[in-house]
Amino acid sequence: MAVDEAILESYATAEHPPPPTLRLYSWAPAALSLGRGQPAHGSCEPAFLRRQGIDLVRRPTGGLAVLHEHERTYSVCGPLRGGDFSGRVLEIYVRLAQTLVAALRRLGLEAQLAASGAAASPADAPVPACFHQATAHEITWRGKKLIGSAQLRRRRAFLQHGSILLRLDAERLAAAVGREFCDDSSTDLRSALGREPCRDELDHAIGAAVEESFQTRLTRGTLTSDEALRASQLYSWKYLSAEWTLGRTIGAREERWGPLRAR
Repeated sequence: MAVDEAILESYATAEHPPPPTLRLYSWAPAALSLGRGQPAHGSCEPAFLRRQGIDLVRRPTGGLAVLHEHERTYSVCGPLRGGDFSGRVLEIYVRLAQTLVAALRRLGLEAQLAASGAAASPADAPVPACFHQATAHEITWRGKKLIGSAQLRRRRAFLQHGSILLRLDAERLAAAVGREFCDDSSTDLRSALGREPCRDELDHAIGAAVEESFQTRLTRGTLTSDEALRASQLYSWKYLSAEWTLGRTIGAREERWGPLRAR
C-alpha cells in the first residue's frame, strides 16, 4: 500500500509525468485490508488474525475488507491530464474493467460487468467484505463477483487497484471479518475456469490485454529513488500506525501529504 501511494504521489506532483504504471503483486504474509473509510471495529476479528498470522492494513482507497491470500492484486497509477486517463472516475473505472474482462477472455473465461443499477456497498454494510456483493461495473461471472476494485484521485493523478480472486476460502474470510459470509455472491478463477491459473499466466494475460486495449508496449521498470524513499516514509509513518489502521486518520498532517519529502 505504501508503494502504491508513493507512485500516486509521484504522478500527482510531476510537471512532466511518465507513462502510467501497472503493478501486479501478491501478499506475504496474507493480509486483510480495510477500505479507507471503513471502521475497524466490527469489520475484522483481531484474535483470529493474530492466531493465523494474517496482517491487518488499511488501504488508501475506499471499499470494504479484502483478504489478500489466494489472489492477485493489480494496481494502475497515472496522470489525469491527457492520454488514456483524462476522463471522469467512472470512465476510467469502466475502461480498466473492460481491459480486465479482455484479459480473462484470454484465459478462456467470459466475464461481464455488473449492471449499472447494482447497489453500492456502504461502509456499514451488514457484511463488511468487498466480495459480499458486486457493485456497478465490477467484474462478475454468472452474476457472482470475481474482481473488486477501487479508485483514488489526488491532485492531477489517480490510483486504481483491485483484487482478482484465484481461490476463495469463504469460511476463512468469514472468520477474518467476524461475520457470516455467503459464497453464493462471489466466485473465483478456479471455480470459473475449472482450474487455478498460475500467477505468471494471469499476469501475461493482463499485460497482453493492456497492450491491446491501450495500443502500447509495456516495459519493466523499478521505483525511482524518490518513490522508494517516499514508500519507506509512508510505510513507517502511516501504514505501520495503529492510528491509521484502526482509527482511519493519521492526524492533521494527512491532509498536508505527511512529512516533507527529501529533495
